[in-house]
Amino acid sequence: MDICLRKQLVVTVSESYIKIWNYAQKTLELQMKAQIGEEMNAVAFHPSGFHIVVAYVDKVVMMNVLSNSIKEFNTFQNLKGCRDIRFSNGGQYFACGLNSGAIHIFNFYTGECPQNMQCKGHVSKVRAIQWFEDDGGFASGAMDGNCFFYDL
Repeated sequence: MDICLRKQLVVTVSESYIKIWNYAQKTLELQMKAQIGEEMNAVAFHPSGFHIVVAYVDKVVMMNVLSNSIKEFNTFQNLKGCRDIRFSNGGQYFACGLNSGAIHIFNFYTGECPQNMQCKGHVSKVRAIQWFEDDGGFASGAMDGNCFFYDL
């Protein structure tokens, strides 16, 4: 689940559905069913409310949130086991926490993840990522109880 900062929206993900809710009006705005055999693990709302990033078991997908549908526009096939996704406060980056303990930082606008933005250090699954206020770095926590701080 993630909350949009600029709109009154919440996105939730289950194994087979993405749902976008309006929490002010208490209504379901949009929903999308996953393809058969695809399971979703995590979701993050872009601060603008116009985009989401969804982690499937074997890939990560960037999607546009339109007025009456949700459409894919970029897919990263090489990211398996992503369990946590967080957008930076400005929305220019998003972080994907992987089961391997690595965290990959992507530029949202270009879709690139340079080698120097692949953070390694955890020895178990990454479970939480929180960006610093100035988007200059982030803190992460893993299943082993360790917490790391990264400066970009």
